[in-house]
This record gives sequence, C-alpha cells and structure tokens, in this order.
Amino acid sequence: MAVTALSPARAIRRPRRADPRALIGVFLTLAALAGSVAFWVTASEARPVVVATRDLPAGATLQSSDLTVAYVRMDDALYRAATPSEMLDSLVGRQLAEPMHAQQVLARAQLEDHSGLGRDQVAITIPAHPDTAVDGRIRAGDQVQILVTVTDKNVSEAHTRLVLARAQVFEVGREQGFGASSTTSAESADANGHGSISSITLALSPEDARSLAEARRSGDLDVLLLPPESDNP
Repeated sequence: MAVTALSPARAIRRPRRADPRALIGVFLTLAALAGSVAFWVTASEARPVVVATRDLPAGATLQSSDLTVAYVRMDDALYRAATPSEMLDSLVGRQLAEPMHAQQVLARAQLEDHSGLGRDQVAITIPAHPDTAVDGRIRAGDQVQILVTVTDKNVSEAHTRLVLARAQVFEVGREQGFGASSTTSAESADANGHGSISSITLALSPEDARSLAEARRSGDLDVLLLPPESDNP
C-alpha cells in the first residue's frame, strides 16, 4: 500500500476569504430586487383617477386638455368620492360646480349636476354680465326673474317689462382663467375666486323659451336673483 505524505505547506492551508467585490455585487442585486418588489406592490395598490392639469373657476366648461389620469393610492371612501379614469372621455363639455386646481384629484361633487332638466323643459342660454346679473352672484339651481328694457331712440325713452316671473338657473357660464388682464373682469369675479359671469342657461317650458328669445332680440335683459320659492310668504 502506498502512502502519500503531505508536506507541512500543503497540510496547513489558510481559509479562503470571500471576494469583497462579489459581496457588493450580491448586495446590489438584492437591493434592486427588493426595490422592484416594493414598486410593484405600491403600483398595484394605486388606482387610476382623473386629475386636473390647470386651475379653472366654477362654471368653466371642461376640455380634454384640462384633465389627465394619474395612479393614486387611496382607500375605498376616497376613491368613491373621486372621478375614476373610465369617466375621462365623458367629462369633456361638462361644467364645474366648484373651482378646480392643478394637480388636484377631480371630485365627483365638483361637476355640475345635469339632472335638473325636466321632460317638459328645454334649456336656453342668454348672455350675462356682472352689471346685468347681480354682479355674477348666480349659481346653478338659483331662482331668477328676467326683465327686458326696450329703448325708443326716436323719443329717447326706455320701457322695462317683465319677461319671466320666475325661472330656474340650469347652468352658469364664466370666463376661464384667473389671470385676467382686464380690471373689470378681475373686479367682477366673486368672493370665491370664480371667473366673471358670461352666460346663464335657464330650464324653461318651450313657450317661456320662445318669449325669452324674442325679448333678447328686442332689448337689453336684466337678471334678478330671487329668494328660494319655499321662503316666499
């Protein structure tokens, strides 16, 4: 039997040390993997909602460029109050009931409710200005009275008559933008920062709508704000 003898140098070996570069590589790989997992978990909990791209006042009509979709982490209660991404296309042309701010999640309550038009009603829009519509202090749902003033230039006389004793405001149009250069527009914006009033849409019977259309073309209209009907004696 042959016996192999080991030299002292081969019999005693120093233990191998791990390469520091390999340890750093493993650490970086694990860190990247953990970051990817955390990002995936976070993204999976986020929900797509509609977000504003710029500031708009109440009464403004929404355009496609005013809105975008963002993924936001929120609980069920907040998500129910927000506007989901699947409603994005249907929002174009809708009006705001409240001001909207850039990078803000659009709440359902900020949109005008279009359910106020009855089966026997039509909507008609008339131009409005702060000096003819109670300084713009009119909102959707308000009750108003419409007067028309006809001026006889031959005798320099003006006559005012009642057009509508009571009508419900369906929508209010306002100038878009907060940075108006005109002093009149800036002063006529209401206390809530809404833009200057530009039009009023009323919900009327077809007969009243025809009367209003005739009055609009025969003279100057004034809009009077009325108290709620239930408050009348």
